[in-house]
Amino acid sequence: MKNLIYLFVSLFLVLSAHSCKRMGDDDGNLLNDMDLNQGGLGEDRFLYQEVTSADTIAGYHYNGRKLVEVTGDSTVTKITYSGDQINKIDFIGIVDGDSISYAQLFNYEATNNTKLTTITETRSVYPNIAAQTTPLTFEKSRSLYEIKFNANAKLDTVTMKSGVEIPAQAFAFTSYEKSVYAYDALWNVTKVTKTYGGVTGNVLGAPLVNEAYDYSNYDDKRNPYSLLPFGYLLHKSFENSFNSYRFSVNNPKRVMFTSDQIPLPITFNTLYTYDALGYAISGWGTNYEYRPF
Repeated sequence: MKNLIYLFVSLFLVLSAHSCKRMGDDDGNLLNDMDLNQGGLGEDRFLYQEVTSADTIAGYHYNGRKLVEVTGDSTVTKITYSGDQINKIDFIGIVDGDSISYAQLFNYEATNNTKLTTITETRSVYPNIAAQTTPLTFEKSRSLYEIKFNANAKLDTVTMKSGVEIPAQAFAFTSYEKSVYAYDALWNVTKVTKTYGGVTGNVLGAPLVNEAYDYSNYDDKRNPYSLLPFGYLLHKSFENSFNSYRFSVNNPKRVMFTSDQIPLPITFNTLYTYDALGYAISGWGTNYEYRPF
């Protein structure tokens, strides 16, 4: 239940921030572009960073053509590979005052090393780290993400089981989150349906919470996140399901969140601007900067 509370608090903080950042966007483009001039870029490009009017929220670092590190506000994400496939993501940083570190190991089919099957995660959280004194208190947990794809090789479902490590007790999964993805004819994500519940004896219980994200009003332009590897985008969707539109080819101008925990849907809208080749250069209060390879 504590995780669910954190989830909803994080969700409303993120969505509220998006809403505030776009106050001038929907009616006057006050935040669009920020005088960025990215003219002259061709197809062979990479996403360099994401900036707002106040901060750089993501800087993307590459080794050759591979994304190997993402730096954010008080966070660092490191990405390692086995051949061309991501095999590990390490995260460390301060999020909402908590010191968080985790490692995610990516596992692929034995006969098809490009098809992701599961991700295992070990996590340590030091709550309200700035206020702590020694000895520090922390919580360790483990999670298992089971990844399923549809007949068109698009993400179909993600089922995460998690549990807290308790000293002198055998580890057991105690809760789950399940996400189901729907698409339009162009393979833009149109909806993510999520359910939350308990796990007993490794069996999922009846859903206790139901929610959904609906993505609509897609443009016909290029999604900046299409330049990032699938495994990293999946990792970001675990942080916040709002990010699931990043799997899409194009860009949604509207996102609606519904839940049986709130009385009415929450709807957010944005506008985009684009460069000469149709890549989005602003949207959701963020400006996207590119560089040539």
